Amino acid sequence: MRIRALFIVLCTALPILADQQPLYLEYIRQYKSAALEQQRLHKIPASITMAQGLLESGAGKSELAVQANNHFGIKCTSDWKGETYRHDDETAQECFRKYHHAEESYEDHSHFLLRPRYKKLFALKLQDYKGWARGLKECGYATDPKYPEKLIKIIEEYDLMNMVADQPADLPAPSDSTDTIYPLDTVDLNEPEDFFDATKMEEVELYCNHRSGYQDGLHYIIAEGGESFESLSYYLNISEKMLRRYNDAEQGRELQKGDRVYLFFKHRRANRKHPTYYVRKGDTAWSISQKFGIRLKSLYELNGIPQDTPLTTRQKLRLR
Repeated sequence: MRIRALFIVLCTALPILADQQPLYLEYIRQYKSAALEQQRLHKIPASITMAQGLLESGAGKSELAVQANNHFGIKCTSDWKGETYRHDDETAQECFRKYHHAEESYEDHSHFLLRPRYKKLFALKLQDYKGWARGLKECGYATDPKYPEKLIKIIEEYDLMNMVADQPADLPAPSDSTDTIYPLDTVDLNEPEDFFDATKMEEVELYCNHRSGYQDGLHYIIAEGGESFESLSYYLNISEKMLRRYNDAEQGRELQKGDRVYLFFKHRRANRKHPTYYVRKGDTAWSISQKFGIRLKSLYELNGIPQDTPLTTRQKLRLR
């Protein structure tokens, strides 16, 4: 029997009625940053991702979205090691992937589209949402013959292309250069700052009246004096809980002037051009994780040390 696609496609369109508009608009507001981040990282149009999320999750109200944070109906596969959720679909109690948060579902959706099967879509421009919608159907993403029209209708009805109008359409991909290892005995602690701070960069724009920039495709802002996660959540329109999760900041950790504050989940490892880092005086695991845009838990795991282990000056850390 031919293996079916991993994704569930709703067989009937969700009518875009006046009483549904608040639900759709709230979903767009809540997950706009997730869709934009997937465009930035993987070159998948945010308008397409958002339209698929709206359509396939019932604007976040489907059973899978509510119970499993699964917004794209991704089923289990033999290599899936995460949590699962049982749900009746084509057969009773099928296995679906369960996520800790919806943003993980967005990331998994992108990985699905990065398979060779969909390679030709990436030759299209990000603004060509009609080409992407029709190409998804042609590549076998959906069995519903009206699937492209449903996506296009949602994108145009909610003007999703303008959602990304002020975003950089084609950011350069992270460098994939050969790893460079600096042996400890070659390190001179009197070297200029740039030698150690490989991520030092120019703040490229103002965002919500803050200096901001990108670290390996991740957008961050620079905290000003006297700011907190609570105050930033108001200006950024991101809940304090999510902002803290994005930045590995447990309750009790407060911001200092000059701290980077990421607007999406950090990577699990650094770019290849930053394979290692030598701890400098004043560094903490958290400050290093923010410097390189790595999740704090991943930094500890990469180095095989328990969480909250104090670091020592000149200690060599693996970043990937």
